[in-house]
Amino acid sequence: MRLSESHRSRLYAVCLFLLLLFSGLGLTFNRGLERLDLMIYDQMLPAHAVSMSDQVVIVAIDDYSLQQLGRWPWSRKRHAELVYKLTEMDAAVIGIDVLFVEPQKDDPEADDVFSEALLRSGRSVLSIAPGVQMPGSLISEVMPLPDLAISAEAIGHVDVELDVDGLCRRFFLYSGVGDARWPALAMAMLRVNGETDQLETLINVENTPVIRSDYWLRRQSIMIPFAKTGERPQTYSWADIIADRVPAEAIQGKYVLVGATATGLGDALSTPAAAAHERIPGVELNAHILNALLRGEGISEVTPAWYVGVTLAFICLVTLAVVLLPLRAGLIFTLTILLGLPVLSLTLLVGWQLWFAPAAALIIVALPWPLWNVWQLGIDARLKHKLLQQLAHQVQHHVATGLPNSVMLRQRLSQAIAEQEGAQTCVGLLVIHFNWSGSASTALECPVDDKQLQFVGKRLREIISEEYFIAHLNGDDFAVLLTDLKEIEHVKDAAVSLLSSLQQPLKMNDESYLLLTPRIGASVWPEDCFDAAGLIRNAYTAMFKSRVDDSDSLCIYSQGAGLQLELRSQVEQALVHALDRGEFEIYYQPQVRADTGRMVGVEALLRWNSPQLGRIPPGIFIPVAEHVGLIPMIGSWVLKTACEQLQDWHDAGLPRIRLAINVSPLQFADPELERRLAQTVQQLNVSPGDLELEITEGSLMWDMDQAVTIMKRMKAQGVDLAVDDFGTGYSSLSSLRHFPLDRLKIDQSFTREIGNDDAATEITLTIISMGKRLGLRIIAEGVETAEQADFLRKHGCDEFQGHYFGRPLDADQITDLLVDIMIENSVKKSSAAAQDTEESI
Repeated sequence: MRLSESHRSRLYAVCLFLLLLFSGLGLTFNRGLERLDLMIYDQMLPAHAVSMSDQVVIVAIDDYSLQQLGRWPWSRKRHAELVYKLTEMDAAVIGIDVLFVEPQKDDPEADDVFSEALLRSGRSVLSIAPGVQMPGSLISEVMPLPDLAISAEAIGHVDVELDVDGLCRRFFLYSGVGDARWPALAMAMLRVNGETDQLETLINVENTPVIRSDYWLRRQSIMIPFAKTGERPQTYSWADIIADRVPAEAIQGKYVLVGATATGLGDALSTPAAAAHERIPGVELNAHILNALLRGEGISEVTPAWYVGVTLAFICLVTLAVVLLPLRAGLIFTLTILLGLPVLSLTLLVGWQLWFAPAAALIIVALPWPLWNVWQLGIDARLKHKLLQQLAHQVQHHVATGLPNSVMLRQRLSQAIAEQEGAQTCVGLLVIHFNWSGSASTALECPVDDKQLQFVGKRLREIISEEYFIAHLNGDDFAVLLTDLKEIEHVKDAAVSLLSSLQQPLKMNDESYLLLTPRIGASVWPEDCFDAAGLIRNAYTAMFKSRVDDSDSLCIYSQGAGLQLELRSQVEQALVHALDRGEFEIYYQPQVRADTGRMVGVEALLRWNSPQLGRIPPGIFIPVAEHVGLIPMIGSWVLKTACEQLQDWHDAGLPRIRLAINVSPLQFADPELERRLAQTVQQLNVSPGDLELEITEGSLMWDMDQAVTIMKRMKAQGVDLAVDDFGTGYSSLSSLRHFPLDRLKIDQSFTREIGNDDAATEITLTIISMGKRLGLRIIAEGVETAEQADFLRKHGCDEFQGHYFGRPLDADQITDLLVDIMIENSVKKSSAAAQDTEESI
């Protein structure tokens, strides 16, 4: 049975997981990466280094002392002399890192003198070390002479461990033959001085394993936290101590280590704290150990169980993440863990003095992602091969319908044009765009789904002759290639017939019907172009024009149609930055009272003067702005600019007038409109009662309940509301009672037909009558003759707007009109006052 790719991936993931798990176990148990772990530890050395205590002092058997006191070994009497001297200087503890294994033969009394000095001191610690008596023999304890051992206050071992790279990083709290009973020299010195509190956090003998080396046993391995670089223990020469060249205060109360530092004398060890290729004397190493114990900061390795558990946990975590997460996320997770492991080690080292060796985890954690990635690349290669086979078909066919696509259409077009070159025939191309009337897809301009596209493709196959080529271009667009046509008119006839058939309801499998709204653009070769690309471009241009016009479902390409679309494109491009460049300006058309002819308000009208295209009529650029989504931004600018001008007039003391501002359907549906209106009124300190928002009839009819809610909130701000262009939409007069309106504006298409069209005149009278019954004020726009004004005034119209009373003017011209009104009012008041005076006299 052949496994699927998903089953094979799961099997590979399980195998990979087990392989990494066992590899991790192997690396953690055999410590094969110990050298790498030690390198990482050394790099972290500055982070966990400690300061060298001033309580630690070395009395060195150095080259100077050898010059002054003679060659080594010295008489035990000299050692006794030093012990007496240090005791006299009140040293806290004297630790002697020198082995006294054999009696002094040339002076038998010297050992007794030295023993007496140790006994009287009561604070001396001698050293013990592992050693081999002869080649091939077992390790034994190299002990001091019995008399010396008895006289010393304590004995401590100087055993240290060399790691695989030959560096000394650790010591053992206890060592010995057969039983790890001897404490480290530094530990013994602390105990002699009664300093045991620092050791409590380090000593855990009962729960630590015994490390065996032949018969030499070690317990409680401690990694040495070396002193910071450049900080070394205070060192004095033996000769200077004996010669009283060192003040007693330098020794008093201090832990004194006595040992050899002279060249070629005593042991010297390499440590990570020393410079490259430099070794430090054993007595200085013991000083670092003493310093660490004195501070209670010895570093212990994590327990094997904890070490294995944490390592395997990281391996499991990363492997699962790499398998389950996307490749990029898996890589990021892996890199995060790889960075986190050293951080974890450093945190444990600095915060808890625990050393977690991260090398095994780092190596294994780094493997899952590349191994899994290689597997995924293999899957990708297999899938790519399979997809290439599918793409070979899909390159020339649409996935949803299985019809030839645009690639194949271009090929067939080029072939058809080549075959009919020179013949007395033509080639027609129809591009069809589908919308679904009343559907959510039409409202949102979303493409139809695959199932419905398949039914559309099926309908096209049924109604189009087999000799013609059908293609599914993209989304809702299809194409029909007509060949061997004798006359150009046949293209239009075929398009009309096709349009009629496609407008019929389309029956679906579930017995429901799909209502299609097709738009067809047609182009003809060689009438419109000379190649396949031009024919497709022209057909698309014609189809797009039919969609933009929204009035004709069929458009045959012509040079005029192309120019119109090109102009629209230029308008769109120029509109993008028109607001930023300050190309818009606002004109104001007076609104007057019907009874007196006095100006009571103005309507703000947007004008656009493009540097490239010249003055563009609002009827051209406003629909384009609405289509491309710029109208909310432009509308906000108009609102703010017009309100600023209104406030300027009021601040200048001119007569108060009403300002009417148009609100487009897109603005009315914008949730931010109310906030912007309130913000503008508040910032500019405009009186809301001087503002009137003119809302188109279509905006109100889209969703009456929502429109009423929005209008009530606007009314709550204090502004007036008017219905603009009333009578041009589909609302009934009775629906007006639902809206909180102040004014009804008769559309100019009715005003201009007064006296010429009985139907328009009757509609106008009906609008006035119904508006009056609802308590609304009536304003008629487009009043251009005295006869129109007289008729409207006679039948109760309250206000007029139109060229008869004033064309749209700029702000300065309106200012002049307001000044004239103010002067006229002043003259009338003066005349009235004079008349009152005469009457009183």
